[in-house]
Amino acid sequence: MNSGPPHVGESSPAIGPPRPVSIVRNPQFVRLWAIGGLTSTMMWLDMLVIALLTLDLTDSPFLVSLTFFLRFTPMLFGFGIGVIADRMNRKHLMVFGLVVQIGVSAVLAILVIVDAIEFWHLAVGAFVTGSVLASEFPVRRTMIGEVVDPDRVGRAISLESGTSAGSRILGPIVGGTLFATIGPQGGFMVGVLLYSVAFLVAISMRYQPPQIEAVRAGAFQQIREGVSYIRGSRLMVGVLVVTLLMNLFGFPYVSQQPVVAREVLMVNDVLVGALASVEGLGSFIGAALIVAFARPKHYTRIYLYGSLLFLVAILVFSRSDWYWVSFVTVFFGGFGMASFAAMQSAIMIYAASPAMRARVMGSVAMFIGLGPIGQINIGLLADLIDPRTAILITGGIGLFTVMVAGIMIPILRSSRAMELDREQRLAKAADLREGDASGVSGSG
Repeated sequence: MNSGPPHVGESSPAIGPPRPVSIVRNPQFVRLWAIGGLTSTMMWLDMLVIALLTLDLTDSPFLVSLTFFLRFTPMLFGFGIGVIADRMNRKHLMVFGLVVQIGVSAVLAILVIVDAIEFWHLAVGAFVTGSVLASEFPVRRTMIGEVVDPDRVGRAISLESGTSAGSRILGPIVGGTLFATIGPQGGFMVGVLLYSVAFLVAISMRYQPPQIEAVRAGAFQQIREGVSYIRGSRLMVGVLVVTLLMNLFGFPYVSQQPVVAREVLMVNDVLVGALASVEGLGSFIGAALIVAFARPKHYTRIYLYGSLLFLVAILVFSRSDWYWVSFVTVFFGGFGMASFAAMQSAIMIYAASPAMRARVMGSVAMFIGLGPIGQINIGLLADLIDPRTAILITGGIGLFTVMVAGIMIPILRSSRAMELDREQRLAKAADLREGDASGVSGSG
């Protein structure tokens, strides 16, 4: 049975185009998928270990938030990294980043073992690993869009996000258990192992950059072109607005979750890790449902309504005094997190042209990079008032502003969002052509 209409000019109309390769049978995607799973597991493990160790060293919720601020601040340079990634082999950038992460984990493990660890070591380590994290969107996730068939991008990114969610199940519970038994050095040593395995997988890739027009413009010209390209799409602008709001007012709650679990819910470090892990479980199930049932026409609504679900969940979490109520609430919040994370990348990759993908994904990283401002805000509120009230205030602002964004940018609620965006671009391109033609005739 044909998978689609025949190509124009084919000798036999009965022969259709080749059926797209299944993403799990694509060896380059599988390698990128595995690298993402390994590094994501360590990211969640590392964030919990550093948060708990900072709390032990300083007894300051604000400094816990500061480590998250330092980890995500380098995302501000995501757009610039996207421009650099267009000029270099993305595989080489990815391998270099893994080498850096191996080094950071090894140094922190040694400092803990010799009892020389101080807060500033954790702060520097968070910033350096965050600098590598800033390359995730314009490098590895852009590579996913390059190695899979265009109509499989949504499923590939959803599977990627599901694996990230699965790593969030494993990472925090392993991190909390290691912290309570071996000590924080155990978590950092696991980092050396996982990043080393990811490094070996990365160097085994046979990645060939796509054949696109050679980059002739300067870096600043590329940035201007990228900004103009994104501004021309109401869909991309809407996704970036929600990305900014979620990172300013929603996700900062993650830094205060272990503080609330320890100081309000009064549980041990294993259960602190379990609380973070169950959110990953919810994300994993949510991502699996997206992989199974979501189609491009569903992407924007999944993105918007999933974001709202996550914000409602953290508001309920902020008022809970019982661990198991918090546990269930965070689980359902994971569904919303999966919807946001999977569709954020899928929409941008699906809507962008191949030549613009790295810059478009770099813009996503940059808007995530504005989120650390929210970490500072929630950390200050937690120190001045208390962590639960800090979550309530920031989450409430997030819920209100995302609802306003959904009303003000109706394309985010449309089942025809992708078609409308494409029609908008075609209309603008036609207007530009007409303007060029009239300019030529006028000059004649």
